Amino acid sequence: MIRTNKTVHKLLLFFICVLLSVGIVVSQSNSNALLPVFYYDIVRVDSQEPGMSRFYIYFKTAFDELTFVREDSVFKASYEVSLIIADKKNFQVDGKVWQEDVVAQNFQQTNTRKTFSLSYQMFDLEPGDYKLSVGFTDLETKQTRTIKQKIKLKDLKKTKLAVSEVAFVRNLVADSLGVKSFSPEVADYLLDLSNNLYAYFEIYSKEKEKKAYEISYTIKNAKGKKVFQDKYKRKMDGARTLDYFSLAKRNLSQGQYELKLKVVQGRKGTETTKKFTVRWADLPSTVADIELAIQQLKYIADNKEWDKLRKTGRDEKLKAFKEFWAKRDPSPGTNKNERMDEYYNRVAHANQSFSGFREGWKSDMGMIFIIFGLPSDIERHPFDTDTKPYEIWYYYTINRNFTFQDRTGFGDYKLLTQNWHEWRSLIRY
Repeated sequence: MIRTNKTVHKLLLFFICVLLSVGIVVSQSNSNALLPVFYYDIVRVDSQEPGMSRFYIYFKTAFDELTFVREDSVFKASYEVSLIIADKKNFQVDGKVWQEDVVAQNFQQTNTRKTFSLSYQMFDLEPGDYKLSVGFTDLETKQTRTIKQKIKLKDLKKTKLAVSEVAFVRNLVADSLGVKSFSPEVADYLLDLSNNLYAYFEIYSKEKEKKAYEISYTIKNAKGKKVFQDKYKRKMDGARTLDYFSLAKRNLSQGQYELKLKVVQGRKGTETTKKFTVRWADLPSTVADIELAIQQLKYIADNKEWDKLRKTGRDEKLKAFKEFWAKRDPSPGTNKNERMDEYYNRVAHANQSFSGFREGWKSDMGMIFIIFGLPSDIERHPFDTDTKPYEIWYYYTINRNFTFQDRTGFGDYKLLTQNWHEWRSLIRY
C-alpha cells in the first residue's frame, strides 16, 4: 500500500466541543478499519531455565497492510511491535518493543497479500496465568492496532513425562542429531498441504533409561469424525526430544479440524490438542469457511444469485462461489481476482473493527463498510447533550452519507435509515 495525500479536516477542539456540544469531525484515517491487520501465533514449550516456562510469539503481516515510501529504486516500510505481559493482578512482569524494516523491490510488491514480513520473540516466565497486550504500529502512518489475549503457561517440569504444544512449520531442516531449523506457519489457517508442512513438538522426560516413545495422532473434522490417524515409535534423545511428522498430502478439504497428539513411554502417557483451519489456495486469504463466505455475499448478490448460492448442494458450493466471482473478475486469466480479495479484506476489517454483540460483518457499520469501503470522512458526536451518541459517514464519490446511532449506550451503533433499494444502484460489485 502506498501512502497518498488526502484532504482531511480534523477538528481537534475537544474542550470546546464538550462545552458547546458540537460534533467532532475526524478523518477517515482515524477509523478502526484503517488500522493494520497482522497475525500472531503463540507456541508454549518448556524452558531450560529452572522453574520457568517458555513461549515464542510469532508475527506476520502482509505487505499490503504496510505503508511504503519510495526511496531511490525501492520501496521501504517500517513497523513497530510492542508486547506487554501482565500477571493476574495487572502488574507488568515483562515485555518488549522492537522495530522491523521491510523492503519491496517494485510497486506491485507493495500491494501484494502473498508476501509477508515475519518476526518473533521469546520469553521465559514462571508458570501461571498472564495477560498479553500486543500492539502493531505502522511507523509511516502512526496507526496502531492492539489485541489482548490471556494465556496460561503450564509447568512442564512437574510431571515425569510432558509434551509441548504443536506448532505448524515449513522449511524444516533436520539431521541425525535432530531438528535444526524451521519457519513457523503464522496464520489463522493452513493454505497449502501439498508439501513441506510439518507438525513440530517437543517431548520432555525424566526417565533415566532411554526408553522409546510411542507416538500417535488423529485428525478429526468439525463434526468429530476421524479423517486421519497414524502412529510410530521414536527413540528418546535425552531429557528433551524434538520431533515432528509430515502433514503434507493429507487431502483435507476446507474446514475446521482438531489434531490430537498422544505420547506414551512405558506406563506413562501425555497428550495435547491443537485446532486448525484448512483453506483452499484459490480463495482469498481471509476466507476460511466456504459456507460463511457465501453468507457474507448477501450484501451484493442479487436475488437470483443469492437463491442459487444458498440452495446449491455442498459439493457444488465451491463451484457456484467461483462462478459468482468469475463474473466480477476485473482481470480474467490471471491468478488473482482483485475484486474478490478486496471484498473479503473488507469483511476481515469489519470483523476486527466492528465486532461486539455480533460478528463485525453482521453489524450495520460492518455492512456499510463492506459495501462501500472506507468513508471519505467520519463525523462523530459522542458528547451532544440532547441526543444519543451518533456518527455520520460521508461518501463523497457517491454523494451519500449514512448516520449511525448508539441507542443502547453500549457501542452498538444502528443505521438510522435503510433505503436498500436506493443503494442497490450504487453497489459496484
